[in-house]
Parts: sequence; structure tokens; C-alpha cells
Amino acid sequence: MSESAIRAEIKNILSNVADVGKVYDYERWSADWNNFINLFKITISSIDQVRGWEIGRKAVKEEKTIIGPVSGGNERVHTFFIKGYMSVKDATATEKTFNALIESIASAFRSNLRLNNSAQSHDYVQCEIIETRMFGGVHCHYAELTLIVTELI
Repeated sequence: MSESAIRAEIKNILSNVADVGKVYDYERWSADWNNFINLFKITISSIDQVRGWEIGRKAVKEEKTIIGPVSGGNERVHTFFIKGYMSVKDATATEKTFNALIESIASAFRSNLRLNNSAQSHDYVQCEIIETRMFGGVHCHYAELTLIVTELI
């Protein structure tokens, strides 16, 4: 188990959610908003839109583990963020679509507690923020999800 293997499996699981959009296993940056938005443009159901996700790690802590009466090595607890973006379109109630997508993501992780054996366990997807934001003139739904993952080392 390693941070890079865990991150790769988070990307793999997220990428396999239906209609999730583009998925990056690192936080994307651009000094130009149009370039930033173009990183997330995709066509889904014949509709051009912004829809994508970024994965990053915002914290890690390490502790000794005790398995029964015997010391069993160390445990690393990684806190990953998953930031999501999706174009707003009131006429098609995209807020509902975006929230359904968040639920699908949570379900995908709920059914894979060991992240395809790359981790000991995780504490389920938590949604910290759901709101709308402007990115380079594009009104988008925005979410920040958190996934706390335990690794034995």
C-alpha cells in the first residue's frame, strides 16, 4: 500500500462512475480561467459542458498501531479531497443532476471499502461544500468531497 496506489484507485473508482466527466489525479491550475475551464470541458449525452473532478491530498498523519496485545507497525491516515465542477443550466435542473452524481460517487466508494485492496479502509465520502461558483465566466456547480483513507505500513 502507498499514497500513490491509493490515489490511483480513487481515480479509477471515480472514473468508473457513469457520466462523471473528466477525472484528474491531481489539482489542475492555470493563470487563465478559459484554459482552466477547458480542462473540464466534455460532451455528455450530446451536450457540451463543464464536468470534471480533481483529486488531491490535504493531510496525512501517522500513528503506531496495536493489533491485540502486540504492536503491529504503523498506520497512515490520508485525507484526500475530490473537487467537482459542472456547468449550471437552470432549464435542465442541473442542480439535481449534480447532486445525483455526488450520490453515485458516494455509492461507488461505499461499495469498495478497501479501494481495490490499495488501502486498509476508508471513512466514506463526506461532502463538505455544495454551491455554485463562477469560473472564467462559466457558472458552475462546485463540490468538495473528502475521503479519509487508512493505510497500514
